[in-house]
Amino acid sequence: MEYAQEVLDRTTGQLKTQSLGDWITVTELGLRHGAGKRSVRAVLHHMGVLAREGRCYRLSRHLVEVGFGMRHDFPRSGHAFDVISPKGQETIASLWSAAVQDYQESQKQSSLVPDIRAALVTFATDRLEPMTAQEEACWVLDHFQDVDHLTIAKVLEVSPALVSRYAKKRAKDRAACERRKQDVLPVNTGLDVRMGKWASSGSIYIGE
Repeated sequence: MEYAQEVLDRTTGQLKTQSLGDWITVTELGLRHGAGKRSVRAVLHHMGVLAREGRCYRLSRHLVEVGFGMRHDFPRSGHAFDVISPKGQETIASLWSAAVQDYQESQKQSSLVPDIRAALVTFATDRLEPMTAQEEACWVLDHFQDVDHLTIAKVLEVSPALVSRYAKKRAKDRAACERRKQDVLPVNTGLDVRMGKWASSGSIYIGE
């Protein structure tokens, strides 16, 4: 549907109609990309274009402010709906293929949640002490390396931000461990390095 606005013509002092281009509904946008009503909303929500409001997906108010589209919250008839501006359509079109692929991949990973959770429970039952959330996150990161943080968050029922924090600490600890492995005692230091009486524990006794 073509939208227009009235602007003041400063040369004549009269109002004139100015076209804003073809604005389309979310459903119409989906048809252009071969997606149904539910699919287009799921993908746009994944992209961050639509936000969850109650039972519906609605155009983000921030995107309305930047000219991405318009919200019709109180239409004269029917339910509230949104329309996407030409600017919004162009941006979505440029990102659509990548967004669909990423969305489908995230759906596949989400289907792994029950399997990952079952594997974690099986591992945890053999431990003497209960695992902390950090230990659980590190275990999943070790054994399911291709799974993203959002999926791990669903498995552990924590926030993705917390999983990311645990992952960063894990990476930092591993890097420190690798550095320690590379540290070698200097040769000919005059120190007598030999296994002491605690050799059964793997301890090293260093004496002069």
